[in-house]
Amino acid sequence: MARLADPSASRAVLIGTARYDHLPALPAVAGNLDGVGGALRDPLLWGLPADNCRLLLDPVTPREVDIALSEAAGAVRPGGLLLVYFAGHGLVDVDSRDLFLALRDTVPTAMHATAVPYDWVRRNVRRSAADRRVVILDCCYAGRAEMSAPHTGSAMLADKARIDKSCLLVAAAATEAARAPAGEPFTAFTGALVGLLRAGLPGGPRLLDVKTIWETLRDRLLNAGYPRPEVRARNSGDDIPLVRNAALHSHDLAGRVLVAAPHVTGPDLREAVLLILRYDPECGAVAVRLNQPTAQPAAAVAGHWEHLLSDPPVVFDGGPVHTPGYLALAQLRPDAAAPTRFTPVAGRLGTLALSADPSDMDSYIGDLRLCAGYLGWGPGELESDLESGLLHVVEEAPDAPFSPRPGELWHELQT
Repeated sequence: MARLADPSASRAVLIGTARYDHLPALPAVAGNLDGVGGALRDPLLWGLPADNCRLLLDPVTPREVDIALSEAAGAVRPGGLLLVYFAGHGLVDVDSRDLFLALRDTVPTAMHATAVPYDWVRRNVRRSAADRRVVILDCCYAGRAEMSAPHTGSAMLADKARIDKSCLLVAAAATEAARAPAGEPFTAFTGALVGLLRAGLPGGPRLLDVKTIWETLRDRLLNAGYPRPEVRARNSGDDIPLVRNAALHSHDLAGRVLVAAPHVTGPDLREAVLLILRYDPECGAVAVRLNQPTAQPAAAVAGHWEHLLSDPPVVFDGGPVHTPGYLALAQLRPDAAAPTRFTPVAGRLGTLALSADPSDMDSYIGDLRLCAGYLGWGPGELESDLESGLLHVVEEAPDAPFSPRPGELWHELQT
C-alpha cells in the first residue's frame, strides 16, 4: 500500500521570485509560496513540520539558493521526501540549451553569473538520502515560446531537468499573462495545483500521487485555455504520493487547533483553544485545552520531567473529563525519531507516557506540556459544533500547543 513520506524525515525548499530588477515582476509568486507551503504543512494533507519547509522569496544571489538546496538535501533521512519547487522566470541558454532559474538580481545577458543553473538543483537532489524526490517548476520563460528551435516548451525543459529515481512536474508556460492572470493570488499552474491539494479529488485515490496530480492539472488547465503541463519520471517516480486526498479526508481533524467563537459562553468552551488528539467519525473526538494554565507547578507532579517542560511550567486544565494521572503533550525535536512511548498525533506532535525514563528523552523531546483532563465528543458531536459555528478550525497555528503566553492565545488566534 502506498504511503506518504515521513514528514519528520522530509524537507521541502520552495523558491520563488516575485520581484525582479531586470525582468518583469511576477507578484503572484509570493502567493504561490504561501499556498504550496501551507498545503504541505497542513496536518490534514501531509503535516510537514514548519522547520522542515524552507521558503526563499526573492533570493538575490545564486549562492543563497545553492546553500538552501544543499542543507535540505543533507538533512533528509531515509523514509523522507525531498521536494524542490521554483516559481519565477526560467531562462534557457541559447548555445548550451541549459535551463537557468532567474533570481531578483538576474541579468538575462549574464545568466551564468546571476541566475541558478538547473544543474545545481539536479546535483543536490541526486545526492540526497531521500527515498523519494520531486521537483516542481512553475517557470515563466518570457518570449521562449516564440523561438523556432525544434525542442522548445515544457517537454524540452523537462528533459533538461530530468533526475534519476525522481519525478519532475513542469508547468508549460507560454507568456507571463497566460500563467499569471492579472489580479489572481497565484499563477495559473500553481493556482490549479494548490486548489487540487486543498480540495482533493472526489472519487480519486486515498493519496494523491504525482501522476494523478499531473493528469488532473493537465485536463483542468487545458480546459481553461492554459498550456499543458508535463511530467517526467524515473523508476515509477510519478507514483510518489504527495498528500492525502482532501476530498476523502476532509474530516480528519487530529492535530488541528480549534478556537471557540466569541459568542460561546459555556464554561467548557468559553474562549477555549483546543488541540484535537484523536478523531474518528464513527467514535468521536478527544481534545485538550491549550490556554487554561493552573497555578499548580508541573514539577510538583512530574519533577523528573522539569527540565523538559515548556513555559509556563505549570499543569494545564485540559478539560472537564478527568482520569487518574496526567496527559503529557509532547513535540519531537526537528531531527529526532519517535521514542518508544511516544504516540503521534500529527507531524512531530504527539503524547508521551510519563512512565518513560526522562533521562533518555532530552535528545527526542523539544517541548512538553502536562494537562489534567480532556474534552470528549461522541459521533457527530464535534462536527455539529463546527457546523454551527461554535468552534472554528485554525488554518495555521504551529506554535499554539506550546505557546509561552497561553492567556493571550485565544485573542491572538481570533485575528
